[in-house]
Amino acid sequence: MFVKCKYLLQSHILKRVEAKMSIFVQKMNPITGSNDWVVQSEEYDYHQEVARAAFADMLHDTERNQLYEKALKAAIDKKHSQGEKANVLDIGTGTGLLSMMAVRNGADSVIACEAFKPMSECAKKIIVSNGYADKIKIIPKRSTDIIVGEDMKELCNILVTEVFDTELIGEGALSTFQHAHNHLLEKQSIVVPSSATIFAQVVECPLAHTWNKIKDVYDNDGKLLIKAPESIDNCAGSAAVHDLQLSQLPANSFNTIISPKPVFKFDWSGQTPLVFENSCVFTEKAEQDGIAQVVFMWWELEMDTESKIILSCAPVWAHPWTKLKQKCDIPWRDHWMQAVYYLPEEVKVKKGEEIHLICCHDEYSLWFSLISSMKFDSSEIPKKHFSQPECVCGLHVSVPRTRIGQMNDAKRIKKYLAFIEENLDNDSCVLVMGNASYFGLSAAQLGVKKMYFFESNHLLRSLLSDFILTNNIKNVVVIPSLKELKETNLKDVNFIISEPYFSTSILPWDNLLFLYLLRDVKQLVSDDVQIFPQKVVIYGIAVHFKDLYKIRSPLETCEGFKMDTFDRLIQTSSNISDDNVEAQPLWEYPGYALSPVQELASISIVDPPENVETYKGTFDLEGNLNCNGIALWTDWYLTDSPRHIITTGPVSPVKIGEKIDWYKHVRQGVCMFPSTNSEQIKYSLNINLVNGSIGFKCT
Repeated sequence: MFVKCKYLLQSHILKRVEAKMSIFVQKMNPITGSNDWVVQSEEYDYHQEVARAAFADMLHDTERNQLYEKALKAAIDKKHSQGEKANVLDIGTGTGLLSMMAVRNGADSVIACEAFKPMSECAKKIIVSNGYADKIKIIPKRSTDIIVGEDMKELCNILVTEVFDTELIGEGALSTFQHAHNHLLEKQSIVVPSSATIFAQVVECPLAHTWNKIKDVYDNDGKLLIKAPESIDNCAGSAAVHDLQLSQLPANSFNTIISPKPVFKFDWSGQTPLVFENSCVFTEKAEQDGIAQVVFMWWELEMDTESKIILSCAPVWAHPWTKLKQKCDIPWRDHWMQAVYYLPEEVKVKKGEEIHLICCHDEYSLWFSLISSMKFDSSEIPKKHFSQPECVCGLHVSVPRTRIGQMNDAKRIKKYLAFIEENLDNDSCVLVMGNASYFGLSAAQLGVKKMYFFESNHLLRSLLSDFILTNNIKNVVVIPSLKELKETNLKDVNFIISEPYFSTSILPWDNLLFLYLLRDVKQLVSDDVQIFPQKVVIYGIAVHFKDLYKIRSPLETCEGFKMDTFDRLIQTSSNISDDNVEAQPLWEYPGYALSPVQELASISIVDPPENVETYKGTFDLEGNLNCNGIALWTDWYLTDSPRHIITTGPVSPVKIGEKIDWYKHVRQGVCMFPSTNSEQIKYSLNINLVNGSIGFKCT
């Protein structure tokens, strides 16, 4: 959250921004843990929203664009064939693309509304530059605020809109369509799209399961070290959708219990009433032995009234193109992905066994549960199975899914256990620093003398106490704040350990917050204290991203319309509001190696540099593909032993021209730029540990 303070600046500072006024924005620095005041444009928030929105990605979606235009043409032609004018309402017009398509295909008039001011202004300029200003009226309002007779002269008879998200209804589609039918449209209007169908597939997926439940920890001999508390085992989890590029899941990573089936139908046409809250029960036979753990979800749009024009968001194995054996890539989308929902209770099933799949939605979200038909008849299912899941353990609302995955990563745990066994003993007194660092409890079970845990997050601290109580650990002290840490006698501490992980971290190097905490802690412990990890290394590699580049790639034109105004807006906003590097889960976005892995910088944790360090170098490109990005990550060295290196990057050897296999339980950094076929990419990495800033640039 940003706290703003308007302030009139001197003219020489004003050159930095286009506006006449600037603001001081209080921005949390994840490396130092402090709030820093920085100068930003008066419209900083607008620019940030523009830069991070999926407008460009959506406009690069050629199939989406062309199917919308095809359905629009059919609707306009139908109205004309009935002797009517085609008066189009475009809700949430964005760049004005759909409005211009409507005019190009014969619409008599177009009303386009867009509440987001930067986009409505951009749309006006785009419409003028393409010669459609006399045909399209932009209303800078939400559709629900439009008044017929004031904002628009008469009701429209065609509605075109794209108000959908990964959950379909999460952006308020139900209320948007209902209001439009009640207040803005004629009774026999045509709506594009006409309807939507949600599909669900029940699967056993151990990989997805690692993002939802904490597993028990065992040593190399199979002995239980840390048991997860019942508060986690019995927690239904969070109802928050987990959006993923399901097509990137390994084919052998899930076992289908119930094949994809339509579970909800939404009629946008107005012919049948929209239901804002609904539930249904499907009784199916399990297709395989297994454990029903999660539901995969996606949707498709029936664009026209005859359901001949279909836009599908299905993953590769369920996509219509795959079923038709078409030899082409299915459309890539980041604005509409697929979703994973975690069942509140896992159900072990046998092939052929009848089970009840319970599907529910309210105005904005979906949820699912599953029970055995041997326990309940479909007409007598208890109400609790229809209730929206709610996290009661604190874990699911305190850390991201990726962090839960890290905590369950068997290879990662094995490295930490090896480190503990090789470096700690009965005389060790350990201070563990970081959020959700429950691995350290393994050291307590393996016989260290005493442990201190510095856990500043109150929910995670409560969960840590549950772990301690569940495992009957006696030699642990939990410290809740930096103030109390400074007041605690830590002179007996001879080891300081961190993974490190902090819930405020976004980019790979943000966990260097550990360094800043150490500055305070070093004054409280003995001079001979040992610190782990001992160093962090920042790595990079030149990459050809198959699709990810589209979220930042200029359009120039889109379906024949000039979009240079939009390109300039995105570029300006990105320069104002965002760093060159953004965090992305790269395993979801195929990328091909174009250079060897390169060490960019090594930072000692034990003896960190006190001056600003600048590292410069080049990525020498190989292979036949163009480079459009640099991927960045950190490896944390507990010691120099390969057994003690915790990587967040590639998990298998990198080969030039081949797809990179990324670690799945973290977001890497990526610096994207226009595609280049040059033989070399120059880079500059600036590390300022005085003020906690790290910047990466390519030329």
